[in-house]
This record gives sequence, structure tokens and C-alpha cells, in this order.
Amino acid sequence: MIVLDSAQILTAVGLSLRNHVLPALEDDFARVQVMSALKALAEVSDRLENGDPAERSNAIIEGGVRELADSIRSDAPDFAAKLDAAVAAKPEGDAPRDRSRQLGEALWELCARDEGAAAARLLALLQAEALRTMGEDNAWICPEAIESLT
Repeated sequence: MIVLDSAQILTAVGLSLRNHVLPALEDDFARVQVMSALKALAEVSDRLENGDPAERSNAIIEGGVRELADSIRSDAPDFAAKLDAAVAAKPEGDAPRDRSRQLGEALWELCARDEGAAAARLLALLQAEALRTMGEDNAWICPEAIESLT
């Protein structure tokens, strides 16, 4: 296995589970557990190949906020400065999810405190990214696991 990269190892484990273990299982709960594990393996493989989705989301939000700040700087300089500060703030942790949490909290707070047009545009940007992220995340949901909860 040392000659394989991490994504190839995950693919091999997934194929083994799908082709050899899953067909042999008769217990429905065990089958759902294996299906969920296969989804998790695929998600980890995707992250190895494409990076942490939180990094992509952070970059999209940061870019959108910078564009928004630049576009409103002359009309709403105080709000633009708050946007600049939110993007410039350093997260407490090093992980992309630390940045995502901190940035999200700061920007949602700005939306909640201001009801102007700039805040509405910021809210639209955050909602659009949340919908994009949810759409991307749907690929990793195991419907069989959700169905098994009923």
C-alpha cells in the first residue's frame, strides 16, 4: 500500500467494502453503516484531492466581502471599514473552520446590527454562499442512513 497515495488507498478500501462486504451483509443496520462509511471515505478522498471545502468557502466569502466593501466605500464608509476589519481579523485557530466560524460570526453580526442596503447585500452574499455550500455538501449525505432513522 505504500506505493499508493492517500486517495488511492481510500478508493481501494471503498471498493472492497462495496464489492465484498456490502453484498454479504443481510442485516439492514449493518448495510446502512457500510453505506455511510463509503460516503465518508468518498468525502475524505474529495478533501484530499480538492482541499478543505471550508477553505473554498472562506475564499468566496472574503472575496465577495472585499468587493462589497470597495463598492460601498464612498456611500457607507463606516460599514465598509467594518467589513474590512472582519476580513482582516485573524482567527484564534489555524484551521479553515476556525476562520469560517469567526468570519461568519462577525459578518452575521454586521447584518443583524444594520438594516441598510449594504447590510442587505452582505446578507445576500452570505445566503448565496450558504446555499452553495449546502448544495456541495449534499453529495456526502447518505439517504439510506437518514431513512433508517424513521
